[in-house]
Amino acid sequence: MDLRFDDQKSSKHEIELSNSWIITYSDMITIMLCFFIVFFIFADNESHTLQQMKSILSDQVEDLQEKNVQLQEERNQLANKIFGSNDDEASRQGFLAFLEEKELEDQVELIQNERGLMIRFKDSVLFPSGSAEVSSQGFELLEEIGSKLGDIQNSIIVEGYTDNVPIQTARYPSNWELSTARATTVARHLIYEVNLSEERVSVAGFGEQNPIDTNHTKEGRANNRRIEITVLAQ
Repeated sequence: MDLRFDDQKSSKHEIELSNSWIITYSDMITIMLCFFIVFFIFADNESHTLQQMKSILSDQVEDLQEKNVQLQEERNQLANKIFGSNDDEASRQGFLAFLEEKELEDQVELIQNERGLMIRFKDSVLFPSGSAEVSSQGFELLEEIGSKLGDIQNSIIVEGYTDNVPIQTARYPSNWELSTARATTVARHLIYEVNLSEERVSVAGFGEQNPIDTNHTKEGRANNRRIEITVLAQ
């Protein structure tokens, strides 16, 4: 038997098989092209969104900086108005001059913070140990500070603090009662003796919470026993 192969048909068949992959390849390239088009569209949108966010955040940062500068100026003006803390001669008649005269510079601090202007008193300058009855020196000091606070209309917060040494008496069963009683005594003096508006004054007692120094030393505990009068910035 004589076997023959049709070379022409075989060659045609081979050509058809060898070109069929082009269709699949073209489809793949088309899909990848579509993918990159979509990718770049999203990338462009995200870039635009990021630019918008950056612009918004920059505006907010500028606003905050302007507000911080404004608040700092208000606190400085508040301190100058109440205590005469400028360097001119008239300031010698202010509260700082009073502290110098009474040698109380290490007993009273003036601190500017985010809320306004804080006047911090060590407890010993206002009260005898374990008591909420104002001492004679304390009355004199509160009269002086009260006369300055009467010149403004800002709200005032009076806060009392103690150290962590427990107290247990019939009148003050814990440091909570003692700190609150001391803050209330100061507030009552400002309201009823100095005639500050009751609506301007609020009171809080924190006991041994929120210490500003260590309670492991005598000096640290003395610093933690304090009264803070904060004049809020408007």
